[in-house]
Amino acid sequence: MFLKFFVMLSFIYSFSYADAFLDKERLQALKEKKLILLSISSDYCPYCIKMKKNIFDNVAYIQKISRSYVHVTIMNHDSRLPKSLHVKYLPTQYILSPKDLKVIDEFAGYMEPNHFMELLDEVYYQEIK
Repeated sequence: MFLKFFVMLSFIYSFSYADAFLDKERLQALKEKKLILLSISSDYCPYCIKMKKNIFDNVAYIQKISRSYVHVTIMNHDSRLPKSLHVKYLPTQYILSPKDLKVIDEFAGYMEPNHFMELLDEVYYQEIK
């Protein structure tokens, strides 16, 4: 009996935990009229490390991204990452609608900073403006 209760409680907890995926970021993006930039990364991926160093650790790029996006980084092994995203390559960037977390666009692999910023600007202006 105890085992059934524990399994049921675990199931309910995991279901409610999954429902809350990006909930705070989604509300922030809606309020600020931004999109969500979801970065899937790994500590052991050389291109993830390079992208983090060249873009996501650069103050100028961080400021530019934050004008139009709520940026979230999640590791590819994190259990909160929805299986529906089907991450095949790292790094992968998903641009999500804050209304329903629908994937608007996705980019896989390393990109040079200027090219990456141009793509982010293009997607934002197509979706928001």
